[in-house]
Amino acid sequence: MSALFSYILSYGGMATVGLLAAAGCAVALGVHEKLDWPVLFPIYSLSLLPLYLGAKLFGVLSLLSYRLGLGLPVSVHELVEDSGIVFYGGMLFFLLSVNLSIRRFVLYKRASSWGLAALIVPLFHGFARIGCYFGRCCYGIELEGPFFARFFEHRLPVQLLESGFNFLLFMALLLLFYYRKRSRGKLVRVYLWAYASFRFLIEFFRGDALRGGFGPLSFSQWVSLCVLLGLALRRALVWHRKRRQAS
Repeated sequence: MSALFSYILSYGGMATVGLLAAAGCAVALGVHEKLDWPVLFPIYSLSLLPLYLGAKLFGVLSLLSYRLGLGLPVSVHELVEDSGIVFYGGMLFFLLSVNLSIRRFVLYKRASSWGLAALIVPLFHGFARIGCYFGRCCYGIELEGPFFARFFEHRLPVQLLESGFNFLLFMALLLLFYYRKRSRGKLVRVYLWAYASFRFLIEFFRGDALRGGFGPLSFSQWVSLCVLLGLALRRALVWHRKRRQAS
C-alpha cells in the first residue's frame, strides 16, 4: 500500500492522474456539448505522441543550453540519454497537432473542439506539477525561515505555486467556455497569454540550474518571450487587416 501511495505521489503517478483527469474532462464536455466526438477523441489521443516528442526535444535543447553555458563538451547521444522532458515543448507540440487535425478532420463545432484543448492542458499540468514537487525536480530557490523548513531543503515550492496557478487558470477557462460560447475559439490564446506570462515570472524563483538558459534568462523564459511575441504579432496582424478592410 505504501509503495502504491509513493508511486501516486511521484511525477509519473501524478502525471497519470492528470492525464486521466484531462481525459475525463474532455469526454464529459465533448459529450455534453455534442462535439464530433468519434473524430475528436482519436485526435486528442494520437496527439499524445507529438506531446512526448516535443517535451523530449525541448528537454534536449534545455540541456544543450546548460552545457554550452558551462563550456562542457556536447554529445548528441548524451543529450538524448541524459535530458528529461520539458512541459513547454509537449504543450506546444500537442496544441499544434490538435489544431492541424481539427482543421483537417472535424466537420462541425471546430471552435468548441479547439477551445477544449485550453481546458485540458492546465488541468493535466496542475497535477503533474504536484508530482514535480514530490519528485524533487523543478525546485525553487533556497529560502531561510521556519515556514520554508517544511518544504524540501528550505526550497520555495514553485512547483506547488505553479500547480495552483494551473488549477485556477483551468477554472477561469472553464467559466469562459460555458459563458462566452462565441469566444471558445480564442481560449487557447487566452491560455497561452496567461501561462507564458506566469511562467516567465516564476522562472526567476527556480533554483535548478539544469533547466539551462542563455544570458540572464532561462530556457523556458526565452520560450515564454517567443510565445508572447508570437501572440502579440498575430494580434497586430489581425488588427491591421481589420483596419484595412474598414478603410
